Amino acid sequence: MILVTGASGKTGTEVARRLSAAGTPFRVLVRSAEKGAPLAAMGAEVALGDLADEASARQALDGISKAVLIMPNGEQQQAMETRFTDLSVEAGVRQLVYLSSIESVPENKNPITQMHVAVQNHIRQSGIGWTMIRPSFFMQMFMSSAPAIRERGELVMPTGQGTVATTDLRDVAEVIELVLTADGHTGKSYDLTGPELLTLADCAARFTKVLGREVRHVDPPLEAFAERLRAVGLPEWRVNAVCKEFEAIQRGIIDHTTPTVAELLGRPPRSLEDFITDHIDLFR
Repeated sequence: MILVTGASGKTGTEVARRLSAAGTPFRVLVRSAEKGAPLAAMGAEVALGDLADEASARQALDGISKAVLIMPNGEQQQAMETRFTDLSVEAGVRQLVYLSSIESVPENKNPITQMHVAVQNHIRQSGIGWTMIRPSFFMQMFMSSAPAIRERGELVMPTGQGTVATTDLRDVAEVIELVLTADGHTGKSYDLTGPELLTLADCAARFTKVLGREVRHVDPPLEAFAERLRAVGLPEWRVNAVCKEFEAIQRGIIDHTTPTVAELLGRPPRSLEDFITDHIDLFR
């Protein structure tokens, strides 16, 4: 049995969808029956609880041979992920698949990537069989920009001239399904990207091409962007972490693509144009 955490989020839901389609038995750990209902409809066994609660995490891990650790970024993320790793070892889990990021390297001082680095090290030292999944900038981040794209033709992100290797989380979920259901992936770390290294101005040009009307990149000062995040209710820790992520992009932390998706899946990764076309009703 496979346990999927974070299954009500975008990436976790896509992993659940793929496991369901393949007829692979899996369990999800979700906070409420309401969040579990659509997953149960996919055939998932639903465990109610929270990674912050040790008792419910223990119960969810009972009888599990493989687990996928996906968590939204948060201030207590490192503590919860290291505790989950330890509980997985205790429960006899054979393989832990951890969703990290390609930017999670020691020289990147972003609070989120520093947590990922620490958790990766903890997992490697725990003795559990592990697979690291390290994607780059998710194309699905553009979904939150859809109103500005539709209404003003603007893609607003403070990235300067920095580049991103836009990556479709559907490709990432397919890789996660593969490493869970095929042999030979334990002890491997996979850096996943889309096919192109793009500035946000390049991304805006892709939107312009597919939508047939001009979309331009707007590059606000970081502090102005931070104020917008505060205005929508993000806590200060999260505001700081997001701004540090954009600072890293401005400095060029994402400076390459990888062939890993194509090597693992036997097909090219989805392009940004593919993504826009697939979600065109959202952006029109």
